[in-house]
Amino acid sequence: MGVIFMALSAYSRFYFTEMYRIEPLGTSTVDLSDILKFIFMMIFLGSFGLALLSSMFDVLILKKLLKNTSPKIALAIGIPSQALMIILIVQILDFIYVSTVPWIYNGPVNPSEPSENMFLIVHLIVAVGLSKVLIEIDRKLGPGNLWKMLSGKFFKPREEERIFMFIDLQSSTSIAEKIGHLEYSRLLQNCFQDFSIVDRYRADIYQYVGDEVVVSWSPKKGLRNDNFLKAFFAFTDLLKKKADYYQKEYGIVPYFKAGANIGPVIITEVGDIKREITYHGDTLNTAARIQEKCNDLDAQLLIPESLYRLLENKDDYQIDDVGTIHLKGKGKDVQLYRVAQLDN
Repeated sequence: MGVIFMALSAYSRFYFTEMYRIEPLGTSTVDLSDILKFIFMMIFLGSFGLALLSSMFDVLILKKLLKNTSPKIALAIGIPSQALMIILIVQILDFIYVSTVPWIYNGPVNPSEPSENMFLIVHLIVAVGLSKVLIEIDRKLGPGNLWKMLSGKFFKPREEERIFMFIDLQSSTSIAEKIGHLEYSRLLQNCFQDFSIVDRYRADIYQYVGDEVVVSWSPKKGLRNDNFLKAFFAFTDLLKKKADYYQKEYGIVPYFKAGANIGPVIITEVGDIKREITYHGDTLNTAARIQEKCNDLDAQLLIPESLYRLLENKDDYQIDDVGTIHLKGKGKDVQLYRVAQLDN
């Protein structure tokens, strides 16, 4: 996204305006293909360099600032630092430009004017700022959903097949009473940060509701290599590995239980002042009811027969048939299976 903004708003305009310098210096014609190759090279180098510096800054510095200081301080440091990175990249590009153009055209080239560099810097700052805003909006809506909303894909309700999993913190009420609501909120923040590990298994996080997170997959992504099971167990394994941290910070080790289901759902865009992509249908309601049965059936993860039949690697898990269970609000009982990891 940032590459597109930078290319359209800065590099192409800057380097195309530089063409006029070549003819007065002895070259009567300009090979457009060479110019385009050169522009592409500069776009690539500039975008790669800026993306690399920006990513390193975000990972190594900005995240720590956001964690340990206020957002205002993080922004006060982050914005000037990003501007300095852009100035550095522009100076490097200008050096490459002045050094390489004479090789292409066998003649001297005038360095760019300070005003032209400033023009490029301002455009880049605006472009990078806009790209970061759009990236954050896309993260808020879910990866890829921003463009789908803009294209009107969700304007009319439509049906599609999805896997949904409801994941809930066990004993949340007693935990909140024990550690206090402020610490409880921090606990959920930590847990849901660790939950990002499910992204490795092609999961789409649908929404957070209190101490519960709802995640979904298309059947193709979720059933491939049993991704929907692997995602949940990757999350619970991470919590186990960090047990000492959670015990030290909060005096408890969080334990989550889950229920999953597969079936048709309706997806659409709702709201006017605040818009949101939402799913409707019995598939979600059933998944939530299945999750509610975890305590009764002494299970950490429950799935219906419809999902059990689609598993690719049943032997990789300990799967127990817990029988036909009545779910609240359902006319027919549902065959459920308790799924656990095999003991290593």
